[in-house]
Amino acid sequence: MKKKAEDSTLDPIPSLFSGEAEKAILGLMLTNPELVIDQVIERLTTDDFYVPAHRVLFDVIKDLHFRNIVIDLTTVHQYLVDHHLEEKIGGPSLLADLIAAFATHLNLEAYIKIIKDKSILRKLHSAALNIVQNIYEHSHSVTQVLDQAEKRIFEITDLTISRSMVKAAAEMQKAIDLIECFHNHKRKGRLFGIPTGFHQLDQITTGWQNGDMIVLAARPGVGKTALGLTFACKALKERYDQDKDLWIKPGYAVGFFSLEMTAVQIMLRFLASIGSESLQKIRRGELEASSLEKLKRLAEDAKDWPFYIDDSSDLTIHQLRAKARRMKNQFGIDLIIIDYLQLLHSDSEQAKENRQVEISEISRGIKALAKELNIPIIVLSQLNRRMEEGKSEPALHHLRESGAIEQDADVVLLLHKLETEPGADLSKIPYVIHVAKQRNGPTDKIDILFNSPYTRFDDPLKHEAEMSYA
Repeated sequence: MKKKAEDSTLDPIPSLFSGEAEKAILGLMLTNPELVIDQVIERLTTDDFYVPAHRVLFDVIKDLHFRNIVIDLTTVHQYLVDHHLEEKIGGPSLLADLIAAFATHLNLEAYIKIIKDKSILRKLHSAALNIVQNIYEHSHSVTQVLDQAEKRIFEITDLTISRSMVKAAAEMQKAIDLIECFHNHKRKGRLFGIPTGFHQLDQITTGWQNGDMIVLAARPGVGKTALGLTFACKALKERYDQDKDLWIKPGYAVGFFSLEMTAVQIMLRFLASIGSESLQKIRRGELEASSLEKLKRLAEDAKDWPFYIDDSSDLTIHQLRAKARRMKNQFGIDLIIIDYLQLLHSDSEQAKENRQVEISEISRGIKALAKELNIPIIVLSQLNRRMEEGKSEPALHHLRESGAIEQDADVVLLLHKLETEPGADLSKIPYVIHVAKQRNGPTDKIDILFNSPYTRFDDPLKHEAEMSYA
């Protein structure tokens, strides 16, 4: 019986591996490494591949990635030649087959799941054979057989569980270090998080916090994009260096995903905002020569600012997460702003049938991304039209299409334009930011001003100098 069990492990069962899925993954890692490689390496190991040649290629691509070497057909082939591995994959023909294979990164999750599921089934198959073998060899000891069977099955089950459990004692010192960090920042009049640019909002939130999903919601045309850009400008201007105990320039690196406006349109607003020049005059070509020269100087200075814009439209949540990971890896992004949530979509089967399910998947995906990258993510969102029916102030239940947005968000900001008196100065329009939810802090309402010519929001309290980030 022992010989029979050993022989069975050598006989491949077609249902326990998918050569096509393995080829698809490796082909994508060769042709679209920037989009897929981090997800693949995070989710799959060499043992998850069944075909020996595929295992070799996976290790090669992974090693190139870890050494920050460009991954393409030439670099992979040269690596194989230099390390005398070409014969192990059956020659260069396999590489050509992978490049020519038709596979799309949109199906990456499906390919990963197939390979992972097959890998687990193979491990179960091997464990089952060993359990049967133990039954015949140790039939006199039921306890020993059960113990070994439980151990093997538990090891496999453990592979499907994410490594998120830690002993509380191991995290205790981290918590104390964080408390001391809070104390030191407070004592020095500093914020612990990334400055919002508004004194009262900083007091309520202590700045944007790593891992948080911040939802900024308003009706269309109220000024979500303008406020999002204002937040970006404040973060970009300068940052606090804890080691040097001073503010340095440039500031925090910001990634801006604009699904509605082009990068050029964003930069027009950006320059109008930081240059305090009328956006309408810029568009109409009515700027004075001195103003034009000022904007040119600002544009030259801003070239060193760590500001990165992606104006791809029609993005899925998986595509956005892949782009965000790449942005984080390449540029060390400290803050991401997404404009806006309802323009994203999901390509899952469930999402195709129900918009609320789709929004829920997108919302969960953004929150998971904030935790994964350990940075704050500000996502702009629309409020539904029900708030307009009674001319009431916005509330959490006005978040459009899904209660999941409220559930997933750590902070919810509701932007509301106040009524103005006849003859009032419309260049400074009064607004309210309602901090309607904050998972780790209080809620409140703060007054801000919309500087409409410059498409910029300003702090009426003028406390920027006191907080050292003006």
